[in-house]
This record gives sequence, structure tokens and C-alpha cells, in this order.
Amino acid sequence: MIFEFDTNGFLTNRRCALEAGINKAHAALFARTRQINRDCHELLYAADIRNRDVQHLLVAPLFARALEHYQAALILLGMALIAPAKVVLRATLESVFTTRAVAADEKALRAFINADLLQRLKMMNKAKQHDYTNLEELREAITPELIESLKEQIETSGAKPLKVEDQSKLAGMHDWYITTYTLLSNATHTNVRELEPYLSLDEAGEVRNLTYAPSNEEIHYLVLTAAHCILLGADAFAGTFELDFEAKWNQHINFVDAGFRSLNGKG
Repeated sequence: MIFEFDTNGFLTNRRCALEAGINKAHAALFARTRQINRDCHELLYAADIRNRDVQHLLVAPLFARALEHYQAALILLGMALIAPAKVVLRATLESVFTTRAVAADEKALRAFINADLLQRLKMMNKAKQHDYTNLEELREAITPELIESLKEQIETSGAKPLKVEDQSKLAGMHDWYITTYTLLSNATHTNVRELEPYLSLDEAGEVRNLTYAPSNEEIHYLVLTAAHCILLGADAFAGTFELDFEAKWNQHINFVDAGFRSLNGKG
């Protein structure tokens, strides 16, 4: 992008100018994603959550978590922090997978709850195996009776580890897992190809210098992806709480679809 960093990187004092430039370049896109955010929050707070309805008690905070990730992704993309935005967008996807799975399937709901038992036992075993000081408080709380109780609950419930791919299937988003989620995972785990943009090469393929600056290349695609993802979460939330979101859904998804067609040269 037309913006040179100083020695403070993304914490430059000129970051306000950077953000203003990016928002100006993608004004309609960011305006729409902010409207989607407002509409999703209106949907969230319109829900009548029944205290004894386990599905309600899970879907509501799951969608809230997805919205939190969505907002973080937009903030990062508004600063052209592409790699961190991809990491957060991957987390958004996971939250939406789980939201939709729990909203659609009673078995997925129970599996989500029971998986916590495995996580607790796993953490306790790690605390017992290692003497790291940040695990000291947990080690002190562990008793043989607690371990045995957890094991019994795991056995009784048939708890199994949750796999993201399985959640995506139950969510009706397996295509997202195979494509978008896999690509975003490369940024999360910092695969070797993710490091290429940091190197500036000459015509002979020799390294000239280290490139560390904002990039405008993927912003449009990633913002559209974030918007589409959170709308799928909103659709499941609206269905769970029997709220009318169809008109707003159609309006927003048409905008997103048109944006993708434009990027693909079909708009």
C-alpha cells in the first residue's frame, strides 16, 4: 500500500491516517459490514432466552462470541493487519460452525457440553505432569476424588473430542471447512508460504530486503468472507429464537454475493 512504516511498525503514530485511508478505499464495504454488525446485535438482544432451555443457553453466547471475533476481524482489516485478521477470522468460523451445529442438532449440543469434561481432565493431567509455576494453583485443587469423578462422568456421557470438521458438517458448512478454513489455518500456524510476503525479491529472485508494511490485496475478499460467515451465524440464531431476520438477511447476502462476483470478474 502507499504507506511506509517507521520503526514502530503497526503501532506507528500515523496509524489513524492508515486506517482512514483504508476505510476510504473500501467505504461502501466497511459501511455495509458495520450495518451487518448493528443488525446482528439487534437480533442478539431481541432474543427471549429461556433459562431452562440448554440450546438457548448455548446458542446465545456462542453467537455473541462469533460477533466478538467478527468485530475484531474488521478492526484488524481496517488497519491492514492481514495475518492477524486471518487468525481471528478462522476463530469466527469455528464459533459459527459450533453455533449452527448446536442450533441444528441435539447430539451436537450434548457433544459440545461433554467435550468440556475431556478438556478439564486433560488440563489436570498436564498440571500433574509438569511443575510449571503457572499451573501451581490448579495442581493444589486436584484431588484423586476429583479425577475419578471426571473419569466417571466421561464414561457415563460417552464424551469424545470435538473435531472442527465434524462441527462444520453438522453446521452445513463443510465446504467452508475444506476451502476457507483450511486456507485461514495456514496463517494461524504460520506455514512457510505465509512468510513469502515478508521478503522483497529482485528480478533474479534474490532477497533485497525485509518487507513489513500494510497490504491492500486481500482486504476486500476477507471482509466479504467475514460478513458472509457472521450472516450464517445470524441465520441459525434467528431460527433458534424464532426471530424474523429474512428481509435483512436477503439484503445483506445479496450485497455479499455481488461483492464476490465483482472480485471474480463476473459482476
